[in-house]
Amino acid sequence: MKKSALYILFLTIALALFALSLRTGIVQLHTSLWHLLTNHSGVDGTTVWQVRFPRALGAVIIGAGLGIAGAIAQGIFRNPLAEPTLIGLSSGATLGTIAVISSGAAAYGSRTNAEAAILCAILAALLVQLLAPTRGFGFLLTGIAISAILTALAGIVISVSPKPGIQSLSFWNFGSLSLLTNRTVQVIAPFIEVGIIISFFVSHRLDAYSLGESSSHYIGVNPKKLRLLAIIGMAFLVGASVSAVGSIAFLGLLVPHIVRLLIGPGHRRMLTFSALIGSTLLLLADLLARTLFQPHEIPLGLITSLIGAPALIILLRTKKSQWIAND
Repeated sequence: MKKSALYILFLTIALALFALSLRTGIVQLHTSLWHLLTNHSGVDGTTVWQVRFPRALGAVIIGAGLGIAGAIAQGIFRNPLAEPTLIGLSSGATLGTIAVISSGAAAYGSRTNAEAAILCAILAALLVQLLAPTRGFGFLLTGIAISAILTALAGIVISVSPKPGIQSLSFWNFGSLSLLTNRTVQVIAPFIEVGIIISFFVSHRLDAYSLGESSSHYIGVNPKKLRLLAIIGMAFLVGASVSAVGSIAFLGLLVPHIVRLLIGPGHRRMLTFSALIGSTLLLLADLLARTLFQPHEIPLGLITSLIGAPALIILLRTKKSQWIAND
């Protein structure tokens, strides 16, 4: 199938899921979505535009950001297992978010909250980069270790905080779009936009960088500068997302593998498709999370794990050549 046809196909699926997200929920709508485009009042209008719309729009924006972050992570670290969770970005952002909220320095959904998450994500990724060995699986193991430490620190902050209701922040461990509002989406969208711009800026250099640091250096790519820019871009994408909805597992790991399977490894084109497929998968996962066991809602991260882990195993079994290095 041609790339343009694939793009139209996934765009159509995403639009259908977006519309379905607006229609689906515990409260049954008595008015068509077409009529509600110009009528935001009443129970139906409030339900769609104040509750479901920010949730669906947030899924699109955050799914796109996490998909791009995963593609950049695997490209910059030249490892098919690299993704925001494993390199410390998600756990760093979680710790930053919980720290500022529990201390009273910022409220959930505020700009300060997002800025703290982004800063801590950058520091966590740089710490992994500093401590990790340069060969073998040392980088991934270091990332896992740092993520575990930061996650434990976040748990301690929650446990000892005297602020009432702080224990409810434990939803950050599994992810949820349930707290998203129009205001929260407005706060995180500019940060994710900055991350996307930075990611596209470095993407055209990642193809050269994939040849190796020495080879890329001789054709005009500065590896250290490229890694730093990539980490900053990923931190904006992941930090803003985590500050609003928590850590969402497997999305950043799975999406780039699907994209490579469909259109190949060229990074600039990969980013566009990663954004589209990331949005589509997160819309689908959120629909399942809030409809499978109504009126109960399943944490979003559990759904993405249930979708992502089996899909990743299938990719591993069918595309061994992409995972196993030749001796």
